[in-house]
Order: sequence, then structure tokens, then C-alpha cells
Amino acid sequence: MTNNTYKEIALKLHGYDKVLIFPHVNMDGDCLGSSAALCHALRGFGKEAYVLADDVTPRNLDFLESGVVTRDYDVFDEYDLAILVDCGSKSRIGERAAVFDRARENAVIDHHGVSENDTEFNFGIIEPSSAATAELIYLIASEMGAEVTLRIAQCIFAAISTDTGSFQHSNTTARTHKIVSEIYEVPGFDGNKIAQLLYNRKSLGAIQLEGRVISEMETFSGGRIIMSAVTQAHLIETGTLMNESDGIIQKLMSIDGVEIACVLKETDDKTVRASLRAKSYANVARVAKSFGGGGHIRAAGLTFEGTICEAKAEIAKALEAELVRSNDEK
Repeated sequence: MTNNTYKEIALKLHGYDKVLIFPHVNMDGDCLGSSAALCHALRGFGKEAYVLADDVTPRNLDFLESGVVTRDYDVFDEYDLAILVDCGSKSRIGERAAVFDRARENAVIDHHGVSENDTEFNFGIIEPSSAATAELIYLIASEMGAEVTLRIAQCIFAAISTDTGSFQHSNTTARTHKIVSEIYEVPGFDGNKIAQLLYNRKSLGAIQLEGRVISEMETFSGGRIIMSAVTQAHLIETGTLMNESDGIIQKLMSIDGVEIACVLKETDDKTVRASLRAKSYANVARVAKSFGGGGHIRAAGLTFEGTICEAKAEIAKALEAELVRSNDEK
């Protein structure tokens, strides 16, 4: 797909009346925040628009639903436009793909460089250099002439904050800070309030889960790689959901000397999802891609068919090889 400009996308969006927005499964802050912000912008122009989700929204992101999320697959009998947000393939939206296909036309707005290339789009943009998909949503909304309301500001800020690790990740740019500085000019916006909602509402069980997972971490390559796992047993013991483990990888990354962190998440006894992060020079997207996953150079993910033990052995081996390769490329 050839990328459209922000202005071209803005002009096209004005031409549709009924729009469904599709975030990826296992919604994160950028995914949900970007989707909600776009939906609010479209509604501001009188469009009928919804964000169609099917999984449980993580506790710390529940405020981002902001009255625009539906789980009704039949919210429209027929509709004009389906938009994939923060993902570039129908394979990332699960059973909602059938609803996506009902649209007259479709589009994509994403910042992930790796895509399965299995979905044809009428228009859109995939911009890997963007720190968050929310940056693209903000720039497109601006080209549309949308009013940046308080709700849009909150959604954009939350999306950028979470996808940049509170502006710590290497994907953070001058443009990132410029957009956020403009968000702070929106009447009533309170960045501290959003930060508290995002980062300081963990359940007691989530803290207990974090302790278990961190206490069971393993190191490889002289401490430069660190790995741990969240099992179904952990979730039962602590009374938590898998999405309450999302911040653990950042704790692992904060350890001095660690270049790569990996958290394995046991979906069932035959399926494991892996989150990968790199601090400064390793390319974890290459590792993810080798297992059929994808993402960014410093943040990626994959799904492994097998047990936790099998995943740990194979992924650790691949990460060690990547560390050697990345060192040679420095």
C-alpha cells in the first residue's frame, strides 16, 4: 500500500457517514486511546462512528472508552468505512474481521513496520517512525479541522504516554513533545490526572502478581537478557486477569545492565504470547518476525504454539543470537 498524506486521509474521512473503528486484540493504551480519539473527532463532524471491541478493557484504560466503544457486532446493518487502528492486518482483530469485511471501503492508520500484508486497503498510512499511532490520529484530525476537545486531548495524551513508556523510549521525538505541548493548551486538560489513572490504580492482586513474576525471573547472556513468565496458575493464585500483567516488562527493563526483556504469557497449555523489549541497540522485531510476530525495533511481540518451557527455551536462544548480531552491527 502506498501511504496517503495526512491531508488526503482527512479529506477522505469527510466523505463517509457511518464508520467503525477496529483496535487490535489485547488493547493497549495507544490502540484504545487512538481509536477513541479518532471516533470523537468523527462524531464532532456529525458522523455515526463507534469503536468496535471484543475483549475486556484493562482497568487502567477504562476511562478511554469514553462513551464510544461498543461490543455489538450489529451496531450497523450496513456501513461506509472500516478503519484498522494501531494494526495493519485483519488477523489482529479476531472474529471482528467478518464485521470489517462488511464495510463498503476500508482504511488503516498504524505505526508498526511489520505487517502480514494480507489486507487490501482503499487508503491509509503506516508510519513506523511515529512514536505512537496517536500522533498520526492527532495530525489527521488537525487536517480535518477537528476541534481538539478535552476528551480527545485525554485520549491522545494517554496513548502517547503509554506507547513511549512515559516518554522514556527511544521512539520519542521532538514531534512527540510538540503534540503533547499542544495538548496541554486544551482548556481543562490535566496531565497529572491522566497519569494517575494510567499508572496508579493497580489492584492488590496485580501487585502480588508482579512480585511472583519478578521473583521468578531468569537471566541470560551475562544478565543482558532477562525473562520471566505469567502463567494461568499465577492468575488464579492472585485473582487477576492477564491484562493486569502489562507493566511488568517495564520493571524488568529498569534493571541496570539489561538490554532485552521478555515476558511470556500463558494463554493456555499450548499457546504462549511473548512481549519483547530492547533498551538501546538490540532489534527485537527481528526475533518476533522469526516466530511469525512483529512490532518495532525496540518493542515487539509474538505468539508461540507450545508450552511455557518450550517457549522459554526457543525464545531465549533466539534472543541470545540477536544480542550477538546486534553487538556486531554496532
